[in-house]
Amino acid sequence: MPAGEGETVVLAGRAAEGVLVLSDGRKVRLAGLDRTSLRIPEGLDGTEATLVSPGSPDRHGAVRSDLLIDAASLSQRLLAEGRARVRPAPGEAACYSRLYDSEAGAVRLGLGLWGEPGYSVGDAADPDAVSRYRDRFAVVAGRVRHVGVAGQSIFIDFGGDWKTDVTLTIRVKDRSRFEQAGLAPESLKGQVIRVRGVVTMRGGPTIEIREPAAIQRIAWDE
Repeated sequence: MPAGEGETVVLAGRAAEGVLVLSDGRKVRLAGLDRTSLRIPEGLDGTEATLVSPGSPDRHGAVRSDLLIDAASLSQRLLAEGRARVRPAPGEAACYSRLYDSEAGAVRLGLGLWGEPGYSVGDAADPDAVSRYRDRFAVVAGRVRHVGVAGQSIFIDFGGDWKTDVTLTIRVKDRSRFEQAGLAPESLKGQVIRVRGVVTMRGGPTIEIREPAAIQRIAWDE
């Protein structure tokens, strides 16, 4: 978006985890990014920026948006430098294709946080490796071996034993949103995908996927 289409603001500091403060006291969360791993660089205080299409404040009083500095997206800059990870969330108006494009080089080169064991892409074929991210947001990748439905959930498995292997779950009532995004669950069988979400333990490591943007089809060597 051209800088002229937003509101001119001045950065004044940082508040809580992943929150920027403007000179008028407003708070901004960068939409589409994982705030728990966000590493905002020093030296931004006093910088003039453009606030792009801010929505209503969340329960913490922060708007979710992007900031343009010298007409360039701050979110995309942080992703390209390995200072952030993409984290799709309900209700966030983010252009995920652009965010993923910015993140891709940092992932491939192991820049910034991607070079650290706690943030590297987990192997979905290795339940023990993914289990290390228990109760944390993680990014994992692997080939889908099985897709099935039980009750109100769709199960996407990366191994032959659903009781111990890494599994994704999608609510049946959300199926249409995934289909509209070109990600019909059954179409993922045999595909190599990269997914992101919070790892919980339900037998094996499980990630509930609520947003289609949390799934990417990728080439095996990406």
